[in-house]
Amino acid sequence: MTDIALVTNQDQAIRNIWQYQAELADERLGGELKRLMSYVHAWYAARPAGGQWLFAPSKFVGYADNTAEAYFRERHARDGRITEPVLRRWFHVVEPGSSRADALDRALRDFLRGYGHSGPRKGARICVPAGVLDDVAEPPDITARIGIDPAICGGRPHIRGTRVRVCDILQMMASGVSKDVMLADYPYLSEQDVRAALAYGAAAIDHRIVPAA
Repeated sequence: MTDIALVTNQDQAIRNIWQYQAELADERLGGELKRLMSYVHAWYAARPAGGQWLFAPSKFVGYADNTAEAYFRERHARDGRITEPVLRRWFHVVEPGSSRADALDRALRDFLRGYGHSGPRKGARICVPAGVLDDVAEPPDITARIGIDPAICGGRPHIRGTRVRVCDILQMMASGVSKDVMLADYPYLSEQDVRAALAYGAAAIDHRIVPAA
């Protein structure tokens, strides 16, 4: 088996996660990387400050200075059984069942849908840098922030304690109004209110539509 250098610290591993995103955009090899997403057992996640979670497979993250070209050239010599023990020094497996785990699972599914996959393979796990799991935002409490009252806003869903409708927030976001501008214009709203409105809107359209024959 070819002796391939492994990452030696967390920073190297995270750089590989960033590099994976760049390789996915490569016209020559990115397509094959996308195809192999459906076979990944272990996804490693990190996110830039204030950014979205980004993901890469163990066998890409665990080898030093990785590229798609090296990944495919040495594919048969790479082994997740080698990279996993190394990466566990700096990453923790996200145990399913918590709201934070659910938030990361949704982020992974959104990531994969962007590349044509419905979701991860059955039993796939997510690993994040040690110490950052507490930073994963809890999902907003929709019922505590969204109200429906026939006497307010004509019975349309609204932010509790205000007359701002959920559809007002969604329309502003769709028109390109940033969250910061919205909160400045409506100082009685909070970031959690905006997140709850977005979550309510997502839940409202999350149902199957069967076209009539």
